[in-house]
Amino acid sequence: MKNIRIKITVFLLTLIMFTGCFRLINDRQELMEIENETDTFPTKAIRLVIPFAPGGGTDGVGRALALSCEGYVEQPIIPVNKLGDSGSRGLREGIFSNNDGYTITVITSEINSLSSYGLIDFDYQHMELLMLLNTEPGILVVSKDFPFDTIEELIADYHKNDKTYTIGSAGKGSVWNFAAKGIALHTDLQFEDRYYDGTSLAVLDVLQGKTDMVISGVSEVIEHIEAGEIKVLTVLADDRLDALPDLKTFTESGYDFSIYTWRGLAIPKDTDHQIKEYLLERLTKAAKDEQFISLLKELNLHYDYRPQEAFLEFIQEDLEVYRKLLEIEMTSEE
Repeated sequence: MKNIRIKITVFLLTLIMFTGCFRLINDRQELMEIENETDTFPTKAIRLVIPFAPGGGTDGVGRALALSCEGYVEQPIIPVNKLGDSGSRGLREGIFSNNDGYTITVITSEINSLSSYGLIDFDYQHMELLMLLNTEPGILVVSKDFPFDTIEELIADYHKNDKTYTIGSAGKGSVWNFAAKGIALHTDLQFEDRYYDGTSLAVLDVLQGKTDMVISGVSEVIEHIEAGEIKVLTVLADDRLDALPDLKTFTESGYDFSIYTWRGLAIPKDTDHQIKEYLLERLTKAAKDEQFISLLKELNLHYDYRPQEAFLEFIQEDLEVYRKLLEIEMTSEE
């Protein structure tokens, strides 16, 4: 009986040792595979997720960067538009994808505006920030057939006739939806929201007279302004714009409010350090390249590059703008 117990004990110890060795071998193989992948990165095309429709400012920034990367990244950068839910669908898909370096996301101010509204369950802390590329103030535009030419005329008519106007945006909680709320809070104007999968699509409805107005970046409407198809009622910037120097800002009209959208780059959290450093180095070179800067200028997109740490500070300050605006909105509703 004693011999049987000894044999069983020896068998169990052997089994444990064998299993441990097998696991160790597997772990080492996995580690070697990861090291090989890191050493050779990238071995295939890298996806660049753009969370809004083609033709808008975010799309323009993303595609300009992808072109500029051709001389710096060994594999192509492929822009992919992922629409829906005020940009949150694309943002979520991008920043929660595999953290293998093969997905980069063009993140936008909606990271802050949507999280402030509680419309998404993630924020800038759920991703690895890389850099800021662009900032752009909003302008309130209408079609050439709209009966008023300035924000003052629109406000005067509202106080006289109490008419509600339709206003398009990229969805509830998007930056220009927040901007419309800011205008309403400062002027008492009332808007009926209409939501689209991108500002560029809302602009089309304004041109066709289906929606009264939209807030957009200059880049998204400058061709229509120059063609006389669209009028600008006010500029939501701190100062007058170089592209539209004759137009007064909202502040000059007596209302202390301005708002900007922005676009930057991020990758999933916990991306391998070596891969992250590779992307930071190559994307920084692409973002500082004269080709990228010139492309943004041609598209009337303001170039505003800021490195990783400055980008983090910028996002944190921007988040406070939305939180304060939301507090004002909630207070006014009480």
